[in-house]
Amino acid sequence: MSREWQMTQLPEYVMPNAVYYQTLWAVRDLERMETRLEDLMYETQSPKGIVVNESSKKYGTRRSKVENRAMETAILQERIDGIHQALVLVPMKYRETILDNIIQRDNVSQYPGKEWKLWKQKFLYTVAHNLSII
Repeated sequence: MSREWQMTQLPEYVMPNAVYYQTLWAVRDLERMETRLEDLMYETQSPKGIVVNESSKKYGTRRSKVENRAMETAILQERIDGIHQALVLVPMKYRETILDNIIQRDNVSQYPGKEWKLWKQKFLYTVAHNLSII
């Protein structure tokens, strides 16, 4: 497994390291988020009772399971959409390669040169922007 690093040839797309790594992990989490969203959409369990959100307990806020699911669904959908919207900007021939490189950490040998790496950098920058990380 190789170390992740940013291309610096496009200075307008260079992010602080913390932002870059948060963005990588958001993309790596895409499959889990999509699975969780699907589970939430098909969940048939009826809500029972009220669940107190521990972080807001001191403020007296109570949310039902339905509200918690709705909030989780909205957050997941927004994150998934932000990643997919950024991917649409990448030429079709590089999309799968870039996702495999990020998610599976595959070394890319089918595209010699730096063009796909520049598209990866633009993609990650756009994801960071779409997810309000940058």
